[in-house]
Amino acid sequence: MDLYQLGKGDKRLAGLLAQAQQWRRLDREIKKLLPPNLHGYAQVACIDAEGCLIILAANNMALSRLRMIAPGLLAKMQQADSRIAGVRVKAAPKPGRAAKENRLKLSRNALDALDDSAERLAHHPELAAALRKLTDKHR
Repeated sequence: MDLYQLGKGDKRLAGLLAQAQQWRRLDREIKKLLPPNLHGYAQVACIDAEGCLIILAANNMALSRLRMIAPGLLAKMQQADSRIAGVRVKAAPKPGRAAKENRLKLSRNALDALDDSAERLAHHPELAAALRKLTDKHR
């Protein structure tokens, strides 16, 4: 599927594609100014309302290194895009972890043993209730 072909018929899509292309170009230009070992760890995020270029760093090593060298590269960054008035480096947000799925499967024998234990623990009603709840959940 050719998005650029689709974009010709839709002004909003064409605008989004043009904007994405501009950001990719700026990202490439900024990375050319950075040491090669940081290319994989830095990404241009945006230029905020005050004209500050926001660069995201993938880890703490890249974050501290970029914060050290970015002010010295500001003039060259401004040549890449005249809207840039300053530069800020931020840590890239970590992707959220998916909630763990409970994959516990208890056999019929295990469930019967837990039921039996719950009956024998009548003198500990809270523990017996917890065992019954566990067996009910897995039946």
